[in-house]
Amino acid sequence: MKFKSFFKQNYQNIFIYIIKVFIFLTFLFSRSFMGINIFGFRIGEILIGFVTLFFLVYFFIAPLFLNKHLFNNKKITILSIFLVLTFLYRNFINDVEFTNTSIYQNSTYIWTFGAIAIGCILLKTNQILFKKVDVYLSLFGLFIIYVYTTGGISENTQNIFLNYTDKFEYPKGSDVLLASVVILYLVLFKLKFSNISLNIVIIYTALFVPLFLYKSRSGFFSILIFLIFVLNYFKNKKIKIDRSNKLTFVISIIIFLISTSWVVSRNIVLDSDITEELKFAITNRYSTIYDNKYEEEILELGLFYFRDNRIFSTDGNLNWRFQIWQDVFEDLFKSNELIFGYGFDDIIPAMDNDQRYGEDGLNIHVHNYFVHILSRGGLVHLGIILILYFVLYKIYKKQNYGNNFLMLSLPLLFNSLFDPSMENSHYPVILFLVLGLVFNNDKIFNEDLET
Repeated sequence: MKFKSFFKQNYQNIFIYIIKVFIFLTFLFSRSFMGINIFGFRIGEILIGFVTLFFLVYFFIAPLFLNKHLFNNKKITILSIFLVLTFLYRNFINDVEFTNTSIYQNSTYIWTFGAIAIGCILLKTNQILFKKVDVYLSLFGLFIIYVYTTGGISENTQNIFLNYTDKFEYPKGSDVLLASVVILYLVLFKLKFSNISLNIVIIYTALFVPLFLYKSRSGFFSILIFLIFVLNYFKNKKIKIDRSNKLTFVISIIIFLISTSWVVSRNIVLDSDITEELKFAITNRYSTIYDNKYEEEILELGLFYFRDNRIFSTDGNLNWRFQIWQDVFEDLFKSNELIFGYGFDDIIPAMDNDQRYGEDGLNIHVHNYFVHILSRGGLVHLGIILILYFVLYKIYKKQNYGNNFLMLSLPLLFNSLFDPSMENSHYPVILFLVLGLVFNNDKIFNEDLET
């Protein structure tokens, strides 16, 4: 019996270590790691298939045949069943074969919710998922992500990566944001929102803010949203500012200046969607491609302005998104597809344009999580997804984890309003996996840590 117990415990520990390493590699290499080919399938495809299986079992099959509901909540079951049935209906009327893998790739916003079930199930083993050493390893790992993203690697090393993956790509702003929010969340709660944890957040924010400002503006605003929740948490706990916090604030200013100088001096790959040469054709920048003088000084236009019942922006990338979203809305309405959407088997009409395929010619996303849902599943799916988020929030709030749910989800979802992050394989899976763990928040941090 002792041997069996020893084997079971070590097997569980090894499994948990594998999960931690997998998440770190996903944070560090993001798309490049997801593109590694295993037995003819990319890791990202295997990951989506895995969470889809959990979604069908815990959101669809178990409730229907075993009368077991995730979180013991029938509302989630009903919403999930409606999502699946309308997904099947849309493909049926479009005469799409269900062996067509593209319909599952374009509907990941349904299946990735299955990662919540995985997070909940992991904690049923009553294992400590975040230990003392994990705090230091996570913070070191976050620093490595910063160095890798800003410093880069040689072309020869990139070619080594390309021997194993279908695409080499540095972490995008959304990937860095995901790692920052998740790791800092875990550290804050492990350190029980002590003054030391506040110092850590201040220092790491000072380090990463210049990177976000340079690489991803939506990521910058998203990390600000996260910080607002963090500071509000400290305020509610009435933690007093001590000398160490004041000293840390001074040090963080120095770190911010050094980080700014470092980021500006490096040739960092930007999260760019369009080339400068296409800005005129795509964004109505008129006679100037490289600046906004014509619009700002001659036409005296602000950041946002209206013309011909459409909204425009003097910011090229933002305006590019605005035009896509408005094209989606107008075309859905004119084609009478607003209720059930275009479906999942073909490219969204607004993106079927040479000028919108991106620099690599592979971009098919509308760069907005909710617009993507609307275009694929119409108002029906958009309404169900929004209600599902609200129901989940109410469930977490009942467990006194409502603020935890918002602290994690709102910054990452806000970023997805300007980025195709939720259409990636790893971003939503990690978000929902951590949310599943948070439902049993105390079990993650049930090892005392002296601070």
